[in-house]
Amino acid sequence: MASALSYELFTAKQGVADGIATLDATGKVPVAQLPDAAIETYKGEFATEATLVAAYPAASLADYAYVTATSSYWYWNRALGTPAWVNQEISEADYLLLSAAEIAAVPYIVEP
Repeated sequence: MASALSYELFTAKQGVADGIATLDATGKVPVAQLPDAAIETYKGEFATEATLVAAYPAASLADYAYVTATSSYWYWNRALGTPAWVNQEISEADYLLLSAAEIAAVPYIVEP
């Protein structure tokens, strides 16, 4: 009896909030069952950094966008003293000035 009850509880908790995540056909947790913080949010393509900042003066962890003026991706970095959008392409000299938290927050591409 206990195992039948456990099975019913298990199946009732699958794929629901505060329950047990399920796996899809590829063996991954469906996106709908992931918390917002676990999903990178693409904000779109913007002509300049200024248009990106105007559209999204604040963002969430892992948000990113493409800026055509710099031909690069920009990421929201809340590890900065003042959270801001940052270009992932950075000079080696600027990279060396970053803290460990700032480095961990963005997948930087270091240019010589």
